[in-house]
Amino acid sequence: MGTRSLTKIIQRYDDNEEKVLTTMYRQMDGYPEVHGVDLATWLYPFNIVNGIGLDEKRQIANGSDCLAAQMFAHFKNGPGGIYLMHPDIADCGEEYIYYIYVHHDDITIKVYDTYDEKVIFKGEPRKLIEEYA
Repeated sequence: MGTRSLTKIIQRYDDNEEKVLTTMYRQMDGYPEVHGVDLATWLYPFNIVNGIGLDEKRQIANGSDCLAAQMFAHFKNGPGGIYLMHPDIADCGEEYIYYIYVHHDDITIKVYDTYDEKVIFKGEPRKLIEEYA
């Protein structure tokens, strides 16, 4: 049996309203030392933009919807393992829930341990890498 996790991409608006765009279910290796570091390493170089310039050289996502699509493209490499779930899904037997908050060009990760019922990390991708790698 694997360590299951959910990863939610959440658009945060200026009025502090939030919208969960998608949820990714990972069947195995969902603990912070693996999935958390994989996720943070992938997120770290991203720049969130509103429109794509012709001469863009940075690693970008054209908003949080684009980032969500790229997440599945990055992590899904064949049948099984990674699943696209309803944004509001909960209680899939997951041990960890990763919340990816996107606000303008800011990306914040929050990691919730469902077994201990507490947040075990909240911060920038770089900080998660430093703490768990």
